[in-house]
This record gives sequence, C-alpha cells and structure tokens, in this order.
Amino acid sequence: MDYFMQSLLLIMITLLVISIFVLNKKYQGGTKTLPPGTFGWPIVNETYQFLFKKIDHFLQEKHKKHSSEIFMTKLLGEPTVVLSGPNANKFVSTNEPKHVKVWYLKTQRMLFNLPDPGYQPKKAAKQDSVVAAAPVKILGFLKPEGLVRYMGCNIESIMHQHFMENWEGKTELKVYPLVKNFALSLAFQFYLGIDDPLHVAKFASKFDDLYSGIYAVPANIPGTTFHRAMKAANEIREEIQLLIKKKIEDLSKGIVMNDLLAHIVGAVEDGKYVPKIEISNIIMGLMNSSYTPIAITLAFMIRHIGLGPHIYQKIVSEHAEIRESKGADATLDWESIQKMKYTWCVAQETMRLYPTAPGAFREAVTDITFEGFNIPKGWKIFWAMMGTNKNEKYFDEAESFDPSRFEENVPGPYSFIPFGGGARSCPGKDYTRFVILTFIHNLITKFSWQVMLPHEQVLGSLVPVPAQGIPIRIRPL
Repeated sequence: MDYFMQSLLLIMITLLVISIFVLNKKYQGGTKTLPPGTFGWPIVNETYQFLFKKIDHFLQEKHKKHSSEIFMTKLLGEPTVVLSGPNANKFVSTNEPKHVKVWYLKTQRMLFNLPDPGYQPKKAAKQDSVVAAAPVKILGFLKPEGLVRYMGCNIESIMHQHFMENWEGKTELKVYPLVKNFALSLAFQFYLGIDDPLHVAKFASKFDDLYSGIYAVPANIPGTTFHRAMKAANEIREEIQLLIKKKIEDLSKGIVMNDLLAHIVGAVEDGKYVPKIEISNIIMGLMNSSYTPIAITLAFMIRHIGLGPHIYQKIVSEHAEIRESKGADATLDWESIQKMKYTWCVAQETMRLYPTAPGAFREAVTDITFEGFNIPKGWKIFWAMMGTNKNEKYFDEAESFDPSRFEENVPGPYSFIPFGGGARSCPGKDYTRFVILTFIHNLITKFSWQVMLPHEQVLGSLVPVPAQGIPIRIRPL
C-alpha cells in the first residue's frame, strides 16, 4: 500500500511539473522573445501573491529575480505582462488606443455594470449619445474653476462642522476614522447634494465594502468579500437612482442645485429619456475612487507632519502667509491652493510612500514590441504605476519620508504618476488636491498635534491602512 501511494504521488508530481512546463511554453513559439517570468502554478497561477502579498514587495521580488522592470506572469487566469518604470509609464500613457486599450477586472465589470470583453455595441442610438455626453459634463465640473464655484462655500461649511464636532474639545483622537468620515461626507455633498450625517453614516460601510471588492476573488458567495461588495454596489446604485428621479422632479420645478449629480441630470435629461443606470454607475465610480484615497492620503500626511517638526514648521509658515493675505475667515480660492507649494510636496511624498492605486489593467490590441520583448495581441498588461515609487533608481533613500525631493530635484518625467497619465488620467486629481490642501489649511491653523504611535504598523496588501487608526494628541491654537 505504501509503495502504491508513493508511486501515485510521484506520478502526480511528474504530471504537475509537465503541466507547468507546457503552460509556460505554450506562448513561446516562433522567434519572438517574451519577457522573463513564468505563469506559476496551474489554476492559481501567481494570483495569490499578487492579491495577498504587499504589491510593492511582489514587484520588488520580481524585478530582482528577473533583473528587469518588465516580466510575464499569469493573473486571474490571464497571461499578463507587468510593466513598470518611466519608459513603461510613458508607453502606456501615450499609446492608448493605438496599441493598448482599457481592460476591466471581472470584479469591476460586475460591480459597476461594465461591458464584458469583446462586447460590440450596436449602432449608436440617441440615448447612446446622451450617455456619452455625461463624462464630458463631469470633466467640466471637476476643473479648478468648477471646483471653486461649486465647492468653495460647501467645503468650508462641512469643514467647520467636522472640526467642531470631532476635534474641538478633544485631547486625543484617531485620525483615520475621522478623515474617512470627512471625505465621505464631502463626497455625498459634492456628488449627490446630501448633507445629512445620518444618511452618510448609513452608507459608510457600504462604500468600504465596495472598495474592498475590486481586488477580491470574484466569488459571489455569502460571507465572502466580493459578495459584500456586490450587495453594497446594488444598494448604492439603487439609492443614486432614487436621487436621480428626485432631482429630475426638482429641476422641472426650477429648483437650483449645485451638486454633480444634478449637473449631469440637467445636462443630459431630454424630457423623455434619463439613463439612470449609466449615471448611477458613473457617480458611484467617482465616489469610490475619491473617498478612500483622500482619507488614506490625509491620514498618513497628518502622521508625518506630526512626526517631522521641520515639516510642521514649514507648513505652518506657508499657511500663515496665505491666511494673512486672504484674511482669517476668507474662503480659499484656486489661487490660494496654488500657493500651497510645500504642502503639496508633502502630499505627493505621502502618495509616493502610501499609494492608493497600485496600477491598472490594459489589453494589447496588437502584437507589441517593448524594450526588446514581445507582448502578444490579446495579452493583458498590468501597468504598475506605483512600481517606481520605492525604487532606488528613481528616488534616493526611497523608504524615507522627504518632501524636499519634490521641491528641489523634481522626479524625472513619468517616474511618479499618482494620478495615471495620458487619455485616462484620473479626472478627480484637481478635486483630490483641492480637498487635501483645504483640509490641511484648516487643520494647521486650528491645532498642533503629537503622534502617539510613531512606529504604527501599516496593514493591507494593495491599499495601505494604519493598524491603529493613527492616534494623536491635539492642542488648540
């Protein structure tokens, strides 16, 4: 019996080795050279390492192993080439849609009702042109002049209420939960026109579940991360569609509203057709991509300002000058935002060390030759935008927090792209900048603080999260 089991085990191991060899050689025919790398184990491939190890560690290990910033693997069942580095950033940014096109994960397609790969739309109808107009209207709303016009007074009001309720009268608090609440409250006001704290609290966990589901295993089984994300997405979508109906009614009565949802509905509504599902997916995607990233950046930024006395003093001086020139109670405009140069350097350094978007997927629409390697048509590309962030080739002492690197020796072209690049760069980058700098301006002019856990652990494989929420001691000025 023992002999039989040993023989069976040996056969299974042999078959496994052969299958790995065959899979890794399947695409290596002809004279074209694929990037270095392997597809990993059958079925699971290297998906586990990608999803559940820290993404920067995964990239560093592969770069070291292959002595290259381009390597092949297999992720989520798809043969994939991982690209990082300035040349890769420039190539992907400037070659869409000629050589590459956007490719969404199955989780993204399911959560946001996106079309499946290979979907060919029918002949454009009137409603299709109406839907296509919505993103154009959004871009106008998210430009600096639009942000100041629609957000100026609102953000000051929300900010005042936030500090009054959550900071004033306190001696100790946890930063991360508070800035998450602030970022979501502002998103509800700006995108949906809702300023009811109870309404925001009702959906806070739902947006957390939605964000967590994007890089989860797409198994819609009760109890799984993805199942919670799907449930949250459906509930958020239904809520937004109800709001769309209400805004159409209010607009027909001549009621003026300054939120983004009303702006889109008013722009595309033609009296007969309102694409509620499409609009709800757009708004949900924008809120999802801005809420958590802003909270994470603010939390770690506050942490490092508190840990660096020289950083704190430079920010204090910068904002004192702005306050003196504008007046203590004046609403910040875009000119004031542009004067916060050092504060933005601190924000960029925070985004470098704590990136909230590890990368994006693309698909090769034709055979591609990049840096001597072939990327076959139909293969997926994981564009690791954060792959340069902690690489000593591009940043000296890359693991240290040093905002001066963004004011003295500005990073080379395409070596730091926290908002992506090219045709699909993040449309909310000005919104993010406006919110982060306005928050820091109000904070730095109201309080000083001390970080209670200087060596607090950072959790999360794809998105960094402070383990203890960044507790601080605060003192009013």
